[in-house]
Amino acid sequence: MSSINQARKTIKALNSTYKIVHVTELSTLGKLSELRGKAEAAVSYYETILKSLRWVRKTMYTGNKQVKEEKNITAIAITSERGLCGAYNSEVFEEIDQLIATLGDQVKINWVVVGEQGHRYLTKLGQNITSYLQFSLENIDLETTMGVTADFVDQINAQEIDALYVIFTKYFNAVHSEAMCEKIYPDIPEASGAEVVEVDYVLDYEHDDEQVEQLLLENYLCGLLYSMFRYSVASEYCMRRIAMKQAKDNIQKQLEEAIFDARKQTLQQKTSELLDVISGAQTIRKEEE
Repeated sequence: MSSINQARKTIKALNSTYKIVHVTELSTLGKLSELRGKAEAAVSYYETILKSLRWVRKTMYTGNKQVKEEKNITAIAITSERGLCGAYNSEVFEEIDQLIATLGDQVKINWVVVGEQGHRYLTKLGQNITSYLQFSLENIDLETTMGVTADFVDQINAQEIDALYVIFTKYFNAVHSEAMCEKIYPDIPEASGAEVVEVDYVLDYEHDDEQVEQLLLENYLCGLLYSMFRYSVASEYCMRRIAMKQAKDNIQKQLEEAIFDARKQTLQQKTSELLDVISGAQTIRKEEE
């Protein structure tokens, strides 16, 4: 009887866990569309700024910029605050390891971390963490992103940053996300072959070319970082949904096995009781004879 009671407790526990995992999966799935929409809106914004930035650098600003040796490297690592999101964090960690290996021991990387998981990992590696941004990516807004970007721009102007990298996770669709590392400063993406800017007029404005370029750069970096933040949190929810789906399927399988075992034990118990009754009846009949 104790084994049957234990089986019933197991079934009850699995049912409760199944409901929790199922609710988590549905709530995660419901947020994906909104998160992706905000990320794509940010992409449209920074791509527009990027076109203007390319135009300024190509047609207006004629100063000769020397290529600096990149000694002061800042890298942003975007991870999650908690687990239960499958391979999301581990894939980001792989990109971190690869960047460290690529830059080599001669370069010191100043890390800016988003997410407790990344903070723990970089601390374990003994990396130099200069800033730990403790804000909710799900609730990130442009104002917060502008503040983060302004800090980077100030460091760039003070020549404290020669290159800026971002390790984030790009969201593609509900079943596909990919961790990647992008260098967002000083390099900017080149224009495609179809994008050609031709002008036959001269713009007159109050600021110097360098100031216009810096303003565009700040807005470009802000839009780019905002999209990366949004893509990362969408990817986190995407992978958490997949992890919850896998967990739900696993629990369902365990539940079916537990129900089968419980029915088997109940049947065996009833069969045993019936055999005892038959055996007792046969004994009584023999005694009477």
